[in-house]
Amino acid sequence: MSTLRDREREAELAAEGTSSRVAARRPVPLLVLETMRPKQWIKNSFVLAGLLFSGHVRELDAVVAALTVTLAFCLASGSTYLLNDARDAEDDRHNPRTASRPIARGDLPVRVAYLASAVSAALALGLAAVVNWQSLACVTGYVVLQLAYSNGLKHILFVDVMAIAAGFVLRAAAGGLAIDVPVSQWLLLCTGLLAVFLGFTKRRAEAVALGGTTQPRRAVLDHYSVGLLDELIGVVTPSTVVVYAIWAATGALSHWMLLTVPFVMYGIFRVLYLVHHRPGVTEEPAVVVYRDRPLLICVALWGLTAAVIAAIASAT
Repeated sequence: MSTLRDREREAELAAEGTSSRVAARRPVPLLVLETMRPKQWIKNSFVLAGLLFSGHVRELDAVVAALTVTLAFCLASGSTYLLNDARDAEDDRHNPRTASRPIARGDLPVRVAYLASAVSAALALGLAAVVNWQSLACVTGYVVLQLAYSNGLKHILFVDVMAIAAGFVLRAAAGGLAIDVPVSQWLLLCTGLLAVFLGFTKRRAEAVALGGTTQPRRAVLDHYSVGLLDELIGVVTPSTVVVYAIWAATGALSHWMLLTVPFVMYGIFRVLYLVHHRPGVTEEPAVVVYRDRPLLICVALWGLTAAVIAAIASAT
């Protein structure tokens, strides 16, 4: 019996070794792209808010400009992921949640990651500069904010989540500046509050998943308790809904945008359900939409309804 078990174990180790060698033979560009976390790029869709809600979706120049800035933010965010993974490679190797990343598992050399990060950041700034100087300022501000976050802000209680929210506000502002349309202050405020809400739900999931374990963790998590995070989420949740409703009633192209409020409410309720019943899902709120079908349908219906209302309002 023991011999059989030994053979099974040897087979498993051989399979793992083969899998590792196959992964090591993957082209470097694919490893770089994996490290840039394309699934996280859904966050950059906030750049398109200005295009969607301004009614300029039928203007080719505006669409091209908005998409260009969106791509610039994708490259900028990918650059920061490359930089962070290169710097945190040793810690990532000891964390089961991050040990499979290309740099941590030894497939992507650190020097290549640093070079790819610099190239990606330069391309992001170049694309933004092609659109206008305001877009360049927003992307530059985002890169600086991410560097500050990685070098200290992520260790400061509350400031860590607020810094993440500021990145979303920069995205939304850049979307409006790219097509030269004013973005409602209420919409920017709602964007920030929504980002804070998602940030606190992520911290709660991390607190539940890592609490009391010996896994590597950020020191700031020691100051976030589940009870505290529940209270913070309780403050931010109604604020987000109220501010969105105010924007829909006063700042949108049409007061019919109030029809989208139920979708926002359901989406927030669904995230709260996932927080309490499936905490592991909300550790990465940016990709939760991919994993939860009801939430995916809600976001799709919200986007479709908002686009139709904006199109009708701009045509009249």
